Amino acid sequence: MVKFFKYSAAGNDFVIINERELGGFALTEENIIRICDRRFGVGADGILLHSAPERKDAHAKMTIFNSDGSVAEMCGNGIRCFALYLAEDCGMQFDPLKIETGNGLLEAQCKKAGNTFRISATLGKAKVIDNTKTVTAKGLEFDRTGISTGNPHLVYIAKGNECATNVRELWELRELGYETNVELVRNIDLERNCAEVEVYERGAGRTMACGTGGAAVVNTLLLSGKINKNQTFTVKFPGGDIDYTINDDGETVISGIPLKIFTGEFEG
Repeated sequence: MVKFFKYSAAGNDFVIINERELGGFALTEENIIRICDRRFGVGADGILLHSAPERKDAHAKMTIFNSDGSVAEMCGNGIRCFALYLAEDCGMQFDPLKIETGNGLLEAQCKKAGNTFRISATLGKAKVIDNTKTVTAKGLEFDRTGISTGNPHLVYIAKGNECATNVRELWELRELGYETNVELVRNIDLERNCAEVEVYERGAGRTMACGTGGAAVVNTLLLSGKINKNQTFTVKFPGGDIDYTINDDGETVISGIPLKIFTGEFEG
């Protein structure tokens, strides 16, 4: 039997497994798809594998598998769930927790919030992979920007608040010639510092939230001069709200309260 932990952040849910628990069970593409299946498995957007770090300055290593079995470089909600798991289930009390990821060494801080923790994690610096363009897609106008926040994103900001298309239709365009995650941004409110965002992730499909996707959105807004550094901006996903800040060093910090859903075992 393989022990696992189920965590969620703004509806973005993950199965976390310690590599030591696997024994002879291999995380093959077939097995990952089976575990993440919401009818015949545990059900999740992905699997986070906990293993011993290769870097001497890290406390743990996190490998991210999408629900289709592919490997993701980074996941903003995943690292927050992973940090809470390290604190609650592994007893790690480091402040900050230093986690080795496919996007390098990243830090997470755990601050007590009632009977759980608010997790803030540094996602590193975003990189522009395609400059902002005004494009017409599905008969509607958008400002579209390509941003990497550890993995590639295309951010579509609707020109008008009435936007009848859905995010999957934009993802299917594959406008950079390869698969990216896609964010559809509506109803930007610069007085309340928030915006509504839907996301379609490569390897996982439409998810309730995406941590690096929200980071791509706030970096796009910073580039356009709509928000400033050190300003907290809330991205309102279907699964819940996530707060972001871009610090003076240009690093994006994600913050929110992930939830431990349950623990269990499956047959290896």
